[in-house]
Amino acid sequence: MTEKTFTKVFSQFLNGYWGAFHEALEAQSVTPRRLAGSLFKALRTEHWMFEGMYVGRAKSALDGLENLWRDLEARRYQWPDPALTHADVAKAQRLFEELFDSLVLQGQRFPEAQKEVLKHAPHGTPKQPLRADAAR
Repeated sequence: MTEKTFTKVFSQFLNGYWGAFHEALEAQSVTPRRLAGSLFKALRTEHWMFEGMYVGRAKSALDGLENLWRDLEARRYQWPDPALTHADVAKAQRLFEELFDSLVLQGQRFPEAQKEVLKHAPHGTPKQPLRADAAR
């Protein structure tokens, strides 16, 4: 992996995929009984984009997230806009942490690039407490 590729993948993970999950949780904190279809669609889109570029040891974590989103999608057929459950959030958090750890390990070869991506990550990382408002 080159430094340029790492920067692109790590940025996509933090700002795209993790960011979409963070946005979904933030919105669900306002309306706890539902997850708007547009946010779920954005989350799925970010998953597919990241899945297409990720090469690393945490492939099982990525597969676990795919299964989680698939289960949530199946619930959407039973009732509109179901919320993520506490168990869903806990599982997703754990899987995002595994992916993050994998990327941090890969980024050890590019410490300055890693530091720069982390510096500009508006949603923080899966290892940090969730930020209340990433738009600030």
